[in-house]
Amino acid sequence: MATLSWVAAFVACLGYGVGSVLQSVGARRTAHVSGVTGVALILLQAPYLLGLLSDAIAFTANVVALQRLPLFLVQSIMTASVGVTAAIASLRGERLRGRDWGSLAILGSGLVLLCLTASADNAVRVSSLSQWVILGSAVLPVLVGLVGLRLADRTSAMLLAGAAGLAWTGVAVASRGVSADQVSLALLTEPLLWAIVVQGVIGAVFFALALQRGSVTAVTAVTFVLEMVIPSVIGLWLFGDGVGRGDGPWAVLGFVLAIGGTVSLTRFAD
Repeated sequence: MATLSWVAAFVACLGYGVGSVLQSVGARRTAHVSGVTGVALILLQAPYLLGLLSDAIAFTANVVALQRLPLFLVQSIMTASVGVTAAIASLRGERLRGRDWGSLAILGSGLVLLCLTASADNAVRVSSLSQWVILGSAVLPVLVGLVGLRLADRTSAMLLAGAAGLAWTGVAVASRGVSADQVSLALLTEPLLWAIVVQGVIGAVFFALALQRGSVTAVTAVTFVLEMVIPSVIGLWLFGDGVGRGDGPWAVLGFVLAIGGTVSLTRFAD
């Protein structure tokens, strides 16, 4: 199961990287239309729909990865999908600068450190109260997103990106929690499963709106940082995620390098 989780984590990275490219193409086609109408038009774009399909495959792989791997590792590998996007840009003829190659090296070094220090283990099952709190936390990104919709320009885009990042934080945390349960029809009654569905939809809507109002680089950077940092902290506290004995400083260094490399490469999400 541990080997399958490792493979699934990198499949998720590849899927999200390809999906990001396709979704940005679809979003740009409707950049001249804002609001609910704009979201509806985005969902009618073939590239955007293919991007969602790629994301769905990546998400399934992500859940499998979370069966045994800690949130801080899986989220870091997932957001490193921007490196996949950079590779696609290179294949499409875009010349990578020295800074880009350096960022890829920093990102890769961070991931290597995280892979070497992470302790693979099943998630600790959380209480029923914690599950309902995770589901109820969907209110936070909705409130942030609604405030963002009332503003304009860069501030609006950043708040909408933040709302998407918070929603997908909920998805990540709920996915790690679900991995502690046996797959059965009983999952349909679990708050964590519905948290994944509800917060996943919220995140997709606000991310699409953020792409319409701001640069893809800035929007993706905000979303990725939130997706990496918040779930990682929650995983250490709530699910018993951890690293090998004495490896804490190396894991922190790897995490910082992964964040730095990811943020530096976010321009390729455009």
